[in-house]
Amino acid sequence: MPFRTAARLGASAALTAALLPLTAPAAVPEPAPENETETVRVPLGDVTADRAGARLVRTGTRFEMIGLTWTGPAPDRVEVRTRTADGWSRWTALEALPESRATEPLWTGDADEAQVRATRDRADVTDQLEFVGINPPNASPGSPQATSPGAETVPGAPRVVNRAQWGADESDMTWAPEPTSLKATTVHHTAGSNDYSCADSATIVRGIYHYHAVELGWGDIGYHALVDECGTIFEGRSGGMAGDVVGGHAAGFNRHTFGISMMGNFDRAQPSAATVESVSHLAAWKLDTAQIPADDRTRLVSEGASSSKYPEGAPVDLPVIFAHRDVSKTACPGELGYDRLGEIRSRAVALQRAQQP
Repeated sequence: MPFRTAARLGASAALTAALLPLTAPAAVPEPAPENETETVRVPLGDVTADRAGARLVRTGTRFEMIGLTWTGPAPDRVEVRTRTADGWSRWTALEALPESRATEPLWTGDADEAQVRATRDRADVTDQLEFVGINPPNASPGSPQATSPGAETVPGAPRVVNRAQWGADESDMTWAPEPTSLKATTVHHTAGSNDYSCADSATIVRGIYHYHAVELGWGDIGYHALVDECGTIFEGRSGGMAGDVVGGHAAGFNRHTFGISMMGNFDRAQPSAATVESVSHLAAWKLDTAQIPADDRTRLVSEGASSSKYPEGAPVDLPVIFAHRDVSKTACPGELGYDRLGEIRSRAVALQRAQQP
């Protein structure tokens, strides 16, 4: 029986959104048209390193999200800190994106400078990286009121901020949706900052979308859905709420899975109760659209990837709600996020059973 109860989410807030010496000429970004994302890239080989191996980046424009890309082997460790009106942030280690020569994006808030350091086998390899600064538009063109996407074809869908409402620039969407059949859900974290307000969430989603779709060349956001600390659900990959489409969230296991990403880094911080509740509601509903009990198990066949734990063609038995780290060489969704998987499964089971006659 379809899962009929929409998730009752906390109302999302309105969807808006010591100086170091210059060591390299400021990059000059091309001006972006109004309401479009502005991006600037700075090759770190053009920036002089200090004695600690850190390179100071001045972009000539403000940014709110950053990422690092590279050529060749991935660094063992990448760390960044940024300067806002409140001063310099602490150093933050960035996770590498599996199957991409890039880090996960990091929400910085309104910043104007960054420092970067990277090592491989303890040697400084920062000069092999390129800094990507992203300034998403802060004004979302849609209503902040969450709706049920695909209500005509998917009865009982949880309340979700759809792509139009969070301000997806569909001209950046170059990925051709590929239909699939649903067998499981995969839980992730975005590995970004936990220091954001829910009023920033739509801007963060726009930044992640641009980074995935344009800067990394994926053509769309990788996740099917994202959930912020207030429990607000954002529609991710195009077509993934109203139907079942292949995502870009777990290389080797993107087919037959629905990717849900908790917004933040949950290696040392706990996901909020609202986040866990909404992930549980979303997983329960999505699995129920395929008549899959949330406490079931499934068998997936690896399609192979360098980041996968399993070679191509290997059958893998998994719970129908599993974590990214269960199939890939990654810490995602963080140690404390992973610890909540049992709770998410139990709550999803209870929600499904509550709808049975």
